[in-house]
Amino acid sequence: MKILVSSFDRLLIEKLQHLLSGENVIFVKNGEEAIRNAPKDIDIIIYDAVSGLVSENDLNSLFEKAYRNSKYIVLMDDLFPIDPDNLKIPGKIIISRDRELPVLPELVKKYKELITSNKNVSIDKSVNEYSLKTQGNYEYDKESHTGVEISVISKDKELLDNIKSALENIAYIKIFSPEQINKDEILNSDIIIYDTTEGVSAARELINMYQNANIPVIIVLDDMFPIDISRIPIVKKVGIVKTEIKSSLKTIVLKLISEYNISSRKAKKGLDKISEVLAMDSSKSHLKDIIVDVLKEEIRNSVRESLSGIDFKELAKNAIQSQIATEDIKSLMLNSVNEIVNNMRNEIMNIATKEIETAIKEEDIKAIIREITTTILKERIDSLLA
Repeated sequence: MKILVSSFDRLLIEKLQHLLSGENVIFVKNGEEAIRNAPKDIDIIIYDAVSGLVSENDLNSLFEKAYRNSKYIVLMDDLFPIDPDNLKIPGKIIISRDRELPVLPELVKKYKELITSNKNVSIDKSVNEYSLKTQGNYEYDKESHTGVEISVISKDKELLDNIKSALENIAYIKIFSPEQINKDEILNSDIIIYDTTEGVSAARELINMYQNANIPVIIVLDDMFPIDISRIPIVKKVGIVKTEIKSSLKTIVLKLISEYNISSRKAKKGLDKISEVLAMDSSKSHLKDIIVDVLKEEIRNSVRESLSGIDFKELAKNAIQSQIATEDIKSLMLNSVNEIVNNMRNEIMNIATKEIETAIKEEDIKAIIREITTTILKERIDSLLA
């Protein structure tokens, strides 16, 4: 793979030599020299655009006259930026030559993978050091609505219109003025877009509002005097220059959704509600078990106390007399002793159960009492007849 670097800045060239060590790199001073002397089978062109309109024209000439099939990485000066809309090059990537050079090796690596696998991928969005760190492939052309909610904090009407235009088909947009921030509602969004074109004061307000939230933030930067977002203590942050909103914002939003696996706030609320109900049901069930156990013990004690006054010998005698009175003597003699005992047990249990059931109407309590009474009666009768 061949890389062409166009720059006359000696310091920048030294940095690029270090960053691209191990790569097959060809250096030229401008596009005219590249067209005249450089090989035509260049895979990647890294162009140092520090001369405004001159750089724009030189880049367009480079593309139209010699290198239509190459991938372009444009290094833009923060103080004197070019206008990306004036470039005729599709699939270009524009990064800051002052702040974003460290991402170059990663960009080159990604291009290598694309070239090696013969993927026909067109990347026509400007990106920055944070969004480019994302691994994997993304579907930039995905037009389906994501369902995510994005809160935008700005009072710049033109900026707000551009944001709405870029995102209206993929997300729900909520607009807030910096003077009337609804912190709770903003922090309940899936993504935040914060306008810091007014400088350090806007950045300070963002930090005060965000605090310890865990929501991705897209920070809109001024073209001429962008703040240093590396000083903002937010992990999930992405910077974008104001003039790149139209061309790059949608791409960045889709990357954030994929990178952080963002689902719509409504879906998450539904899942949270289900979890809450399940937890509540589990807690109730556990509490019910405890109550039942305590209740069983109380009833067990009460039943034992009540049954302690019953004359089981008299009950047994009455049961036997009742059995003899209703059965023929011959039949009684033929029955086994065990059958007689079972009949007597059933008779006594029926008497005790009916007496308790008439006093208690509640269905669950009745079942518990029946269970305990049966056990106790069996124990007492067995001991009596032993």
